[in-house]
Amino acid sequence: MTISLSTHMQSFSAMVVGRILYGLGSGTVTVVQETILGSWFKGKGLAITIAIQITTSRVASFLSMGTAIPIAHRFGFYGAAFWANFVVCALSFAINLVYMAAMRRIHRDAPENLLNRLRSRHRFNPRLVLFLFGIYWMVIIESFTLGGGWNSFLHINSELVKLRFGANDAVAAWSASVSQIMPIFLVPMLGWFFDMFGMRTDMLVLAAGTFTLSMLLLGFTMINPLVGLVIFSISLALGPLSEITAISLILPSTSLGTGLGIYKSAMNIGSTIVDIVVGVLQDRGSRVLEESAHSYDYAMGFFVAWGALSTMVASGIFLIDRFRWSSLLRSNAVRRKEAYHAIKAKINRPMLYAAATNWRDYASLWNYIPLIVLGSLLAISWVLFAAKLA
Repeated sequence: MTISLSTHMQSFSAMVVGRILYGLGSGTVTVVQETILGSWFKGKGLAITIAIQITTSRVASFLSMGTAIPIAHRFGFYGAAFWANFVVCALSFAINLVYMAAMRRIHRDAPENLLNRLRSRHRFNPRLVLFLFGIYWMVIIESFTLGGGWNSFLHINSELVKLRFGANDAVAAWSASVSQIMPIFLVPMLGWFFDMFGMRTDMLVLAAGTFTLSMLLLGFTMINPLVGLVIFSISLALGPLSEITAISLILPSTSLGTGLGIYKSAMNIGSTIVDIVVGVLQDRGSRVLEESAHSYDYAMGFFVAWGALSTMVASGIFLIDRFRWSSLLRSNAVRRKEAYHAIKAKINRPMLYAAATNWRDYASLWNYIPLIVLGSLLAISWVLFAAKLA
């Protein structure tokens, strides 16, 4: 609502406040949704349920991006599109209330012994964060790099199509919405594919590779932008499902919510930093209207390099899973049982360390480094954001 009101007030500061509130809410909702699904569908069926959640989100993004300009033209005011989104958010809030009421009723009717088992299963020990696996932190790095690249490009893709390829506003908006269309069709099939055949790490490498390829095509060729946008959307379909289901397989239920929260936080931090870097690079490009197609040269070059970095990180995850984790993340629902059995001691080790009275004896500096780095990046993102805001 704050963002919608800011369009009437013509207040940039109100818009910023609204965006901050939006970020807090959207991040929380996503983490809660994925945690609930990860708890309910730990084994077979996990990928397809996460896939349905991602597909629903992409359908909404596709429709929102594609209808923004027509709604604004229909009502003669650009803020009308924001009010349309407000109505959707209000409906979502009402559905959440219905869900909460249903869960309260289930909780009231459930046997006490069942509730006690669920409470013990989901009791979280904060010290567990210190002993999370290295491969988990590699996925977080990939979330920071590849996820930051995805989100940042989605913020500029319609303007890129308009300026670099000479499209009008309506065509640019619909062309840009293509970047959201492939997940709608691919993600449900990928959910079934992961449950049947596994290969999450393979798809993660492919996601980083297709992102890099799409940036090359959109930034340095004059091939129809729809080609690059479709390839980008393939990356957007492959990557999130691979990352989220990988985290759900690696982490115990007691730390799944925290693990997915860190994942989402890393993605948002990456998006904030990359957004600012891309904005600076755009300003370094040509500011002459006749040369507007060249104003993205530096920015797209950065995206290509960022994609190459993401590809290296994804390749590292592939190799670690292959040689240190018995290909757990590459396994299908059947083969996964054998992989779990082979590394059972490794999977249980963090919980044993966190629960031990002498847990400090097991924690070294290396256990703190990921949290220190993530905290530093968070501070950097806020400093950059505040500097640009000022």
